[in-house]
Amino acid sequence: MGEWEQGSEKGRALRCAESFQRLADVFLQLPERQEELQEEDLEEIYENVKLRVCIGCGKRADCWGRDVQKTTRLTYLLLAAVAEEEQPEGSDSGMAAKENFFRHCVKGHAFCDELRNSFCRARINLMWSNRMLENRAAVAEQLHETAQIIQEIACTIFEAGEADTALEKKVKAQLRLKNVWVQELRVTRNAGGHPEMILTARAPRGHCIPTRNVAEILSKACGRPFVPERDSRLTLGKEKSVLHFVEDTRYYMITGTARATCAGQAASGDNFSVLTGSCGQVILSISDGMGSGLKASRESQTVIELLEQFLDAGFSAETAVRMINSSMVLQRGMQRFSTLDICGVDLYSGQCEFLKIGAATTFIRRGGWVETVTSTSLPIGVFREVDFERSRKRLEHGDMVVMVSDGVLDALPGRDAEELMKYFILQTKTDNPAELAQLLMDQVLEFENDVPEDDMTILAGGFWKK
Repeated sequence: MGEWEQGSEKGRALRCAESFQRLADVFLQLPERQEELQEEDLEEIYENVKLRVCIGCGKRADCWGRDVQKTTRLTYLLLAAVAEEEQPEGSDSGMAAKENFFRHCVKGHAFCDELRNSFCRARINLMWSNRMLENRAAVAEQLHETAQIIQEIACTIFEAGEADTALEKKVKAQLRLKNVWVQELRVTRNAGGHPEMILTARAPRGHCIPTRNVAEILSKACGRPFVPERDSRLTLGKEKSVLHFVEDTRYYMITGTARATCAGQAASGDNFSVLTGSCGQVILSISDGMGSGLKASRESQTVIELLEQFLDAGFSAETAVRMINSSMVLQRGMQRFSTLDICGVDLYSGQCEFLKIGAATTFIRRGGWVETVTSTSLPIGVFREVDFERSRKRLEHGDMVVMVSDGVLDALPGRDAEELMKYFILQTKTDNPAELAQLLMDQVLEFENDVPEDDMTILAGGFWKK
């Protein structure tokens, strides 16, 4: 792609991002949420009831003519009494207001019933109006996040520059000696700042070269380890192909799980995922749907699948959580609430980030002690502004991360649940994540007599240096 084409495509992407942002701004220009009915709402109720009940009354001319001030005062006192009926405790003043109005109005009971019905309808309308405001705000949040994503892509995807001349000549010469003919060579950096190399190359007729061999040549030429990008082609043939190489990570992670389904249920309400990111990350996640059984399973599965799709597309975990939360808020009528526990590990540096939305405690085994990561946030989908807690840790060679769903800790005795879990983790000496998860599950199930009262999931990950 030439400089002019590159610039024009980048501009088009940026204009697209700007359009989404403007659309988000339109959705955000909304009236404020109302907790109570306003004065104009009460006035409308007052006029509607007056029209429906008093229109055929023989005393209408007296009430709304000569005695209009008294009638108006008693009507507003009655409306206040009707509003107090929805409070947990009534008041004597409310009863007195009704009695005074009934003595004044010959259709007092009918007027009161119509006033109550109109007031209830207005409250329902207010509730749905607030719900619409929340839904529009959730859509605006999604549009805003989409605009940010497009802008980020536009500012990074077109930044792949050509390699410097010396490096290009060195790499091409060494590859040519191995029968790899390079037509184009570009160097870029991923979201984590680590170098990536993109080659357009082919092999001579009759040759088939493994891409791992190409990676070894690049590693020697550049002085740092390169490996083929995941899901890339395995060999290079006579046809011109694009090869993608990334810097190799310093660490690796192996995971294992153990699960138990709530007694009497056909499916577990817990779902989990282990995703290997394109920027040298491993993302572990557990979602616990509210309740148990198939409904809870579908809810947590939806959350996990959306998370995988967003992360696989290159979104950050925080952006993915916001997008998932806003989509669940839009479906709030279905009462779709789920916890979400995310652990993202950078295999280059060992940095580990935890995002917890209503999730249970996570445990990190470090030699002879156990560190905990806790949360007090609410499940995903409860509020428009997602309530999550984030913390960062540094993992070292030999550390073990143990993530659990709520059912695991709930099965252990009350206040001692976390301490007891820490004790089990320390006493379980194995470094095999799958074995560790299963041994922990077996110890927890002993407290339930092997009949779990809730769904349980344990996801363990071992972290080692290559």
